[in-house]
Amino acid sequence: MKKKLHLCNSIKVTAVLLPVLLTGCSNAKEYTTDVVKTGNIAEEIEVTGNIQGEKSTTYYAAVTSPISECDLEIGDIVKANELLLTYDTSDLERAYEQAVVNAQSTENSMNGQITASNKNASLYNKAVSDSNVYMNLYAIARASNDQINQSQYEENWDIANTSKAIEGQIAQKNKTIADKTSLANEKAEALLSLVPGSEEYKNVTNELNDLKEDITNLNKDIACLNGNLASLSPQMLSPEENAKATVNNNWMQDIQRNWTESTTLKNTYEGQILNSYQKDQLKDSYDLASMSVENAKEDIVKAQSGVSAEYNGIVTNSYVSKGSVVSKGTPLFTIESSDDLKVNVGISKYDIGKIELGQRANVSIGGHNYSASVSEINRLAQVTDSSKAKVLVSVHIDDPDEFVYLGIEADVTIYAHEKENTLLIPQESYYADDSGDYCYIIKDGVIEKRYITIGVSSDEYVEIIDGLRAGDVVITDSITDESIGGRAVSK
Repeated sequence: MKKKLHLCNSIKVTAVLLPVLLTGCSNAKEYTTDVVKTGNIAEEIEVTGNIQGEKSTTYYAAVTSPISECDLEIGDIVKANELLLTYDTSDLERAYEQAVVNAQSTENSMNGQITASNKNASLYNKAVSDSNVYMNLYAIARASNDQINQSQYEENWDIANTSKAIEGQIAQKNKTIADKTSLANEKAEALLSLVPGSEEYKNVTNELNDLKEDITNLNKDIACLNGNLASLSPQMLSPEENAKATVNNNWMQDIQRNWTESTTLKNTYEGQILNSYQKDQLKDSYDLASMSVENAKEDIVKAQSGVSAEYNGIVTNSYVSKGSVVSKGTPLFTIESSDDLKVNVGISKYDIGKIELGQRANVSIGGHNYSASVSEINRLAQVTDSSKAKVLVSVHIDDPDEFVYLGIEADVTIYAHEKENTLLIPQESYYADDSGDYCYIIKDGVIEKRYITIGVSSDEYVEIIDGLRAGDVVITDSITDESIGGRAVSK
């Protein structure tokens, strides 16, 4: 079974042919032969693809504005930095003026509210201070009245205790008088039954007189105690205390009225003070208005700059024209580079493992050949028209000229597994079977079958890794194992 691959068309394989001249072999068979030689080889992968720019840029509207100038058509050639589109800036200039006025109004509103808030904060602080002062003054007046009331209470307590003690003493003496009166009445009744002048009569009389004297003394004591009770001070404020209490009460009423007023003002002003979140909100509103000014200004600058080409190229799509009104982000046109070109080709699953970045390639377009190299291997396979998934590989064209047209089909040869200064045999001399790769050689005028280890193959040559040496003669004619051992010479 023959194995066919490709040799680089641009590589010249050089070798020294060593014809074998066998003399004196009248029965030797003649074969077409070649010799193992040293040369360069590469496996060729041939595919087709379309020419594209390596850079493709779709330009989008940077502002919302009417287009004043744009005459691009598909296929137009553009130069780097060439002005391709201009905008009408009148609407943008009006928007800028409105943004400036709005920003100034927002700033004035913010400053006014912050100034009012600061004033209310000052009034709030004064109201808090006044409220604290009135609270302390009220506490002082209340403490003064409490002291008067406490003093009066203590005084009334002492009077009540003294009165209670005197009343207790009077009650005790009245009881003693009652007891002694009862005993005196008994003594007086006893005298009625006694003989006047008798010793017993005298004794009872003396006892009766003692009782009467005791009762008289007790009545005197009670009279004295009642006098003491009557002399106790009445349970009420003195004129001085009453006057002071009255002043304190009036003062507390005034203080409480002012205290209530300052508390009300404090609550009122507190509700009119901006908190940090409200101030941040005002600042954010102002910042947004300021950003609107900056954005409007930037839009004018962008519009005045228009749209210029970033590189030399060709217009592949055009979506707008003069007079169109575009919104920011609207696609305008697409430009592909004309200096940096590539061919995108689809590589099958059988060949993709052979492709590496930087491999040499050749691009052929209408009889013109261009040196190239593999510049990109896409990681995502795509399904082609044949429903076979292929990997997209980009081949960079080194020096494109005026004969390279965007979109045109090109033939591409990728040179994979290039080897230099390696042993080569013609493709016609190479065979393979279940035991391995082999060829037939003529050694000392006799045909031998030689198993070999091969490397890279092309349409013309096969790389020899092991089994042959430079100068060995290989048979390129069709031959079978039946010829092994036969005599042979080169034609």
